[in-house]
Amino acid sequence: KVYKKVRDKCVSAIRGLCTYLYERTGSFDWSDLSTYTGISGILFVSLRLRNDEQLVQECRLDRFMNEINTHVAEVFRRRDKSKLQKNISVFTSNYTAPCLIGALSEHHNKHSTLGMEAFSAYVKCAKYAMNEMPNEALYGRIGYLAGLIALSDAGYPVEQETIHLIVENILREGRYLSQKIGKRRGDYEELVQNRPDAPALPPLMFKWHDKFYLGAAHGFAGILLTLLKVHEKLPNALPEGSLEELILPTTKWLCKLQQPSGNWPSSLGESLNRDRLMQWCHGATGIVPLMLRAYKVTGDEEYLISARRGADAIWERGLLTKGCGLCHGSAGSGYALLSVYQNTGDAKYLTMAAAVALWCADYFTHAERTPDRPLSLFEGLSGAISFLFDMLQPGKAEFPLIN
Repeated sequence: KVYKKVRDKCVSAIRGLCTYLYERTGSFDWSDLSTYTGISGILFVSLRLRNDEQLVQECRLDRFMNEINTHVAEVFRRRDKSKLQKNISVFTSNYTAPCLIGALSEHHNKHSTLGMEAFSAYVKCAKYAMNEMPNEALYGRIGYLAGLIALSDAGYPVEQETIHLIVENILREGRYLSQKIGKRRGDYEELVQNRPDAPALPPLMFKWHDKFYLGAAHGFAGILLTLLKVHEKLPNALPEGSLEELILPTTKWLCKLQQPSGNWPSSLGESLNRDRLMQWCHGATGIVPLMLRAYKVTGDEEYLISARRGADAIWERGLLTKGCGLCHGSAGSGYALLSVYQNTGDAKYLTMAAAVALWCADYFTHAERTPDRPLSLFEGLSGAISFLFDMLQPGKAEFPLIN
């Protein structure tokens, strides 16, 4: 259980932040329907709150929830398919994000026209995953796959074959890039800065905008974490042998790139020797959950040790100057600490997460820099609301979508 003082502070902050959000619903930017920076992200966390009737009553959020219900239907109506051929990620697409929100809003009502129409519209986008696009989370296939898993978790009939085809495409491209690098003498050595202690070239390699990012948003961590999640929930959706031959060896490779501080570099190449960023998008905050899931799948203690080292580094450096959001803010740090608590039962990490929650609860005091999208899920106060809500039941906490 969370200490009463922490719970009371979180509830009070949720009430205040939701009131602030409610007062600004009229100024929402309807040109951005995404989950990452737009309206769908705000609705995502609001729907989670709506499912907790006791909290809605305690925080007196009835009017706010009525407004949210109206916005769910409107955001689905305004979905925009103009860029679907290049981007189906639920994080940044103005089409798949509203579809996901529409489906999740009605997942308890199997007779809902909106829910089934939104679900159908989402799964029809799977065909675009065969187009040329990145594999990472924010703009690529993993961002779409994360939405499919969320729909499956919500009880919608996602076909295993659909997931299999997307996973197969991701693995094919990752394997091809690794083989291409391996054939060109000196390429991999340059990427690892000719370090004598560098691990061997992994069987999967991924890049975004010509950089080999390691973190959760654009890199290996988000891709591998989602693939391991597919293994746990739908093991037959993975191509035969891919877990042992491709996914786990690449995860072990990433584990071995951990720095002495407990953090990870943001990318291969020149950044490999830098220890600068400690965020969900770049650094330990987004990689620790991968280490924990790998430990859960394999029982390999090296992953658990790595996760603990990463969490201790987050505790030292995780109160960030970009505010209290998820992507490059303190709420992301809190989620990483909670994930270690969930997987170890070590109350030390719950205490650390609670301290971060108290920091985030004073949102406007500690948001040192105003985010570009101050109300959003991944940059702004909706992310803080999500973390504070999960602190009320820390054993059930889940980072949105990539968890």
